Amino acid sequence: MQLVRIAGPTVAMRALGEVEGLDLERSSASRLDDDTWQVAGYATDEALAELEQRGLSSELIAAPDELAAERDELFSQITRDEDGS
Repeated sequence: MQLVRIAGPTVAMRALGEVEGLDLERSSASRLDDDTWQVAGYATDEALAELEQRGLSSELIAAPDELAAERDELFSQITRDEDGS
């Protein structure tokens, strides 16, 4: 999974829930103009290919290895906090 920003026309964006391998951060949705929206989410390579086929644009925010490193750091901080370290 990678973190991406997706943009496109309203009609195509409404169908994002149908894309397997895509987990949207709905609170990040914003209108860019009268008929264009953007939203951030986590996507597999297959989901990104589907988005491209649907004519939507995507921009990489964080690659899979970056997300894994951030997740590892977060979990290590939680563990330290729980241990009282």
